Amino acid sequence: MALRILQVEDEPALARLLKEYLKMALREPYELTWVQRLSEATAALTAQPFDLVLLDLGLPDSRGIETFLTLHQLVPQIPIIVLSGLDDESTALRTLQSGAQDYLVKSNVDSHLLVRAVRYAIERKKVESALGEERDLLQALIESLPDQIYVKDSGGHFIRTNAAVARMFGQPSPEALQGKTDFDFFPPALAQQFTDEEQQIIKTGQALVNREARLVNHDNRPHWIITTKVPWRDHNGHIVGTVGINRDVTSIKTAEEELRRANTELETSQRELQASVAELQKMHTDLRAMQMQLVESEKMRTIGRLAAGVAHEVKNPLAILLRGLDVVAQALGQPDETMTAVLKDMQDAILRANTVIHGLLDFSAPNQLEAQPEDLNLIARQALFFVKHLLNEHHIQPELATAPDLPLCRLDRRKITELLVNIFENAIYAMPQGGTLTLRTSTKTLTGFGTNIGDSVIDRFQIGDRVVVAEIEDTGQGIPADKLDRIFDPFFTTKPAGQGTGLGLSVCKTIVELHRGTIEIRNRDEGGVRVTLMFKAQEAAPETAPHA
Repeated sequence: MALRILQVEDEPALARLLKEYLKMALREPYELTWVQRLSEATAALTAQPFDLVLLDLGLPDSRGIETFLTLHQLVPQIPIIVLSGLDDESTALRTLQSGAQDYLVKSNVDSHLLVRAVRYAIERKKVESALGEERDLLQALIESLPDQIYVKDSGGHFIRTNAAVARMFGQPSPEALQGKTDFDFFPPALAQQFTDEEQQIIKTGQALVNREARLVNHDNRPHWIITTKVPWRDHNGHIVGTVGINRDVTSIKTAEEELRRANTELETSQRELQASVAELQKMHTDLRAMQMQLVESEKMRTIGRLAAGVAHEVKNPLAILLRGLDVVAQALGQPDETMTAVLKDMQDAILRANTVIHGLLDFSAPNQLEAQPEDLNLIARQALFFVKHLLNEHHIQPELATAPDLPLCRLDRRKITELLVNIFENAIYAMPQGGTLTLRTSTKTLTGFGTNIGDSVIDRFQIGDRVVVAEIEDTGQGIPADKLDRIFDPFFTTKPAGQGTGLGLSVCKTIVELHRGTIEIRNRDEGGVRVTLMFKAQEAAPETAPHA
């Protein structure tokens, strides 16, 4: 694809000269658009995309650094090289600090300098964009984690925290904590204990891992945390502070205490009421079940946090490797066939690993809903639109049989869209030679018992509930019978190595259970798979009786 360059220059002679410079030295194809005014430049940038802007600061309708600032504010994502007749170091420095990729004095420009500046500007902008995306991803990941994450300098002052730390201290935002220490929030003795721990870490470089601590926060109630503190090193490897992660386990401690009290009461009741042995055994069984649920819940939370941590630690090295392959490919120039194949295999392997990382991030995402009344038909059509290109690519015909006047359900639109897209993609994968993907919706009232009615654990549905049902069917080969019972297990997949992470259906099941709905996957007698989703319909508001 040709490089698209916008030249903003009011002197025709200089414009022709720069055009010749580009023609002489720029090897790749390019398209040059020349305008003479700032107003013409803003119109061109609004009307079509460009890869680079060559900008003169002195134009008939704008002069000085304001010319650059106007364009940079309009298109901050496009690199801008300033070409000025003014050899002023302060102006050049101010322009670069404001976001320009380069500042060239026209009298010093030749073809090679111009082309080199063009190439460097484009590459620098790509690197800046990539770094910005990584920074935003890291910030979003830190803020989304429920654990309390903080960074302190060598004096124990908070440098950076996430929202969970601010909530722990009853502060309005993480910024309110900057510059403060533990002595601003904890009793002196406890604050001194934490300070001594951190100074020991700074002195020895040895991390403090999974230490249990009891705190009294701003609400004057005891809290239990499991804390890990590690050294924070600068780019030279010198320890300049500490990084800490706290996990609030108050609910687990409370549950353990309640369980101990319940067991004590149970033992007392067994001694005093021998005639009620059967009832006491039932109570004991129920308590054991509660304990196992707590253990299983904590295990899954730990797996989620581990997955998020692994994903964070691995994603950046993968990005570095991917960029490194690009640099190697460019440096080799025209590699032989074998080297080209090796580089392609390495790139594919990195992309597959990156897919697994994204799956881990989805699997470890916080289980919080933003539910509101939604039309499942509308969400399903939007999800189907997102996979339209895959349907066309695999020659798959979609068929819709959506019920009119479908009642609303309380749904998280983003999560349900993710759920449906995942199911659609699985169906498309199952039909490599083409086929039919059918989406059917309906509503019904539950009139009898079944596997999803009166469940003693979550009581998803009751007799008489009005529910919305969505069925997605494909005409593929189906799922082997011996694999059906494992399809929702994390990291289990029937796809060949490198083509699936085994997390998709685990995430789907989690999303459905968060909505207190059900998901069922079965092979069809006529071939292919049917996925059945069921959600409780929102009760309609009672009609207001008319006034007499």
